[in-house]
Parts: sequence; C-alpha cells; structure tokens
Amino acid sequence: MADEPTGNLDSKTAQDVFELFGALVQQGKTIVMVTHDQDLARRVSRAVIVADGQIVNEYVARALATLSVEQLGAVTRQLTPQKFAPGATIIEQGDHADRFYIVTRGEVDVVLEQPDGSEITVNQLGEGSYFGEIGLMRGGKRSADVRAGLHTPVEVVSLERAAFESLLAESETTRLELDRVLEERNVHTRAVAAGTAA
Repeated sequence: MADEPTGNLDSKTAQDVFELFGALVQQGKTIVMVTHDQDLARRVSRAVIVADGQIVNEYVARALATLSVEQLGAVTRQLTPQKFAPGATIIEQGDHADRFYIVTRGEVDVVLEQPDGSEITVNQLGEGSYFGEIGLMRGGKRSADVRAGLHTPVEVVSLERAAFESLLAESETTRLELDRVLEERNVHTRAVAAGTAA
C-alpha cells in the first residue's frame, strides 16, 4: 500500500520509486497506490479513478480519456445504465440522435442498411468503446443500427444529448478526439461498404 509515494520527491527519485514498484509487480506482487499524479496513474496496469467520492467506471474513463478527473466525475453522475438482450437493437438507422453510449460489458455490432434493403456489419465495438456520436455531431439522425452482439447481453451507459453537447463545449480536446475517431469510422464504413458492393 502506498499513499502518494512520489508526492514530495524530485522527478528522478520519483522515477526510481515507480521502477521499484514495477519490479515488484513483475515478481507477482500487487501494489495499491493512491496518487493525484495523472501522468503516474496512466503508467499503471489498472487505475481506479475517484472523483468527488464516486468511482468512475473504468470503461468510461477509457472512452473519454481526454477529460479531467473533475469532468469524468461530472459525466459519471449524469450517465444512465442500460442492459440489452443478445441481438437487441440499441439504436436504429434514421432515428433522431438523442444519446451517446459507452459499452461497459459485452460487444455491439454496427449494422448499415444498404439501398437494396440488405445489411452489412461495418464494425464491432467492445468494452470501453463508444457509439452514437455521429448522429449527435453530424445532423441529428442515426447513420446505422447498433445491436447487442448475438451471444451475450450488453451493458452500456448513456449520456443525454444536452449533457453530451455541454461536455464537448467544456472540453475542446474531447471534441477534437471524437471528431478524429468519427472520421476514422466514416472512412472504415465506406471501405467496408465498397468492398461488399464489389
């Protein structure tokens, strides 16, 4: 157990202490460390974030890694947990976009309906991944179906549109990161759709 072990140390000594902890972990030991040093926390194999006395879901922290601890705490208080049976539709292509989702258990399939009525799965997203951002950030309509995977139930947490928009207004870094991932997903979807049509 270590409570702020590097808090009053110079950077070289702090690095030495962290390397000692790493060596102990390699030997099979478990180190529980409390720190306010976010750079140090990013270097560990597992971090539990506590914001204003509330534990932040690890998958939420992974999905929204650009947020500060305070922002993660504020988001956590606004999340709505939901469960879906295997194969259940979570969002439907063409519907009005009203929520942002983060997968906390299981995986979801992103399914695109083709003009001829056929469907193709363009992506599978697992724990710590998010979806629903495209409709919220680009026009308000859902661009694909998202369904719970066929083999296991899915658990998600969701954020209402107003809270999502407020989050993006408060964090330019998060907005830019979501824009980057959104563009990557659009390129990927177009490539999968083009490959299926060929």
